[in-house]
Amino acid sequence: MAVPATTGQLREHLEDMDIGDYIKCGAVRGSTIALTTVYNFGSGSPVNSGEIPVSGLGATAGVGGTFYFIKVGNGLLISDRMIFNSITWDQLNSKNWIEGVAFESGSIRSLSGGVLYADSSGNKSNTDLGFGAFPAINEWDKYLINFPVAKILSGKSLDDVFHHLSNYSWCKETPNYGTWRDKAGNSATTASNNQRIGRGSNTRAQWSDINYSASGGSYATWGFRPVFEYREV
Repeated sequence: MAVPATTGQLREHLEDMDIGDYIKCGAVRGSTIALTTVYNFGSGSPVNSGEIPVSGLGATAGVGGTFYFIKVGNGLLISDRMIFNSITWDQLNSKNWIEGVAFESGSIRSLSGGVLYADSSGNKSNTDLGFGAFPAINEWDKYLINFPVAKILSGKSLDDVFHHLSNYSWCKETPNYGTWRDKAGNSATTASNNQRIGRGSNTRAQWSDINYSASGGSYATWGFRPVFEYREV
């Protein structure tokens, strides 16, 4: 199994982890909604299928595999990939995978990703100016996009760590209402209260890495990237 391209080490216990270290975990896709099982840290694959693709598992029930959680901050681990695709925000929310489900000594949930574009001063902007999302304290920008460069292996990129360039990860937030404009300042689309934020896929020309889509939409390039939050002792 390909490990994340960080300078950290593979660990078996949370208490041994430093920033950039990673720990193995497993998941199985449920029959209708989200995952039926997240396996204990350090465990082997829950099924014989091995590693979860970096594009995530599709809608087939019962498939599963392993992935890695990477330590990005005090008491915070982020998955190195989107583990499920073709799953709606509403489905995740119905099983509490948006705000958090108890797991081991903490909870598994989705990332915060902001509500609109930010300008150079960190204020709201309806136009993509290339400064990430507002508010700037969102977890996607703080921990994933700004993952320490020194913690990435020489010759590798951030995408070799988090595999985020070809897909969107559902985030907690509802987008700021109104018309969003692309980098060229052209009128794009209008956000509403039945949509939710997605972060990633910044290889696409129209957007940087913040977008939104209908909370009930199911797409092969949108899915669930779990976060594990716990209290360090």
